[in-house]
Amino acid sequence: MTQPSTKDESPLAVGKPRLRFSVSNTAEWLQHSYLGNVTHSAKAEARAELAQLRKLAGQPIDRDPLAISLVLGTLQPDLSDRELGQGNKASPSENAAFHALTLFALHMQGATSKMHVENATFASACGRLVQQSESGSIKPRFDAMVLARNSRSRLIHARNLISLLRNNHLGFDYGRFAVDLRDLENPKRKNGVLLRWGRDFAIGRPSGTPSEETETTTEN
Repeated sequence: MTQPSTKDESPLAVGKPRLRFSVSNTAEWLQHSYLGNVTHSAKAEARAELAQLRKLAGQPIDRDPLAISLVLGTLQPDLSDRELGQGNKASPSENAAFHALTLFALHMQGATSKMHVENATFASACGRLVQQSESGSIKPRFDAMVLARNSRSRLIHARNLISLLRNNHLGFDYGRFAVDLRDLENPKRKNGVLLRWGRDFAIGRPSGTPSEETETTTEN
């Protein structure tokens, strides 16, 4: 599928890690093709691509042998060389991009407005959901996700919350989300991400941009 040129070429020019940039740019392109005034063929291609990604939402990346090629082929621009895996396992950046884009595809199902919203965090969107919803189950769901013992369980809870966000037309920044997912797999950064998520959830707005800092220091 033909994609427009990226809005900001700086991560490419200097060779920096580009997980956030790649996921954000790809999500923006997909939702523009899905929602915007584009050709019928471009819209049909975006719908088909989102449908393929959506089927994989919440699953381990190694469950489907075609999963990693689908996601890496969708990303524009590509991940940097240092973020790509080199062995028989997906790298942390590949894994994070996979989960971010497949959950984004779930979020876009039936959407009539943008679900990738630049600079809005996942946790702050969940906090706004509490403010808008009469349901008392949102906070327990969020708490269960934060307290999850492993990434598989956490992703299941995140998928359920994203379905609720979709139903209430609340979006967030999937590039930032991807970096957070990667950092949650790093023992040195995990607690910091969860602390920030708790704060953002409580106040219903982003409380800073540490994700940008980790983009410059990540290993892969």
